[in-house]
Amino acid sequence: MEKTETISITLIIIGLFILLHHYIISQRIADLKDILHHEFLEAIFLTAGMTLLISNHYNKKRSEQK
Repeated sequence: MEKTETISITLIIIGLFILLHHYIISQRIADLKDILHHEFLEAIFLTAGMTLLISNHYNKKRSEQK
């Protein structure tokens, strides 16, 4: 596993743990009162992880075709 894949999977796991923590604490997935704390961090971690994973996949495919 490459370093980029490891970082992206780690970011996705952190985002999922924040989502799980928020669900356990407030019994809701989204809470408008807390949108600047939990939801913001969830979105950043999940989006960054998925973006890195997808871009790494396409970069691998492109380098294999050459």
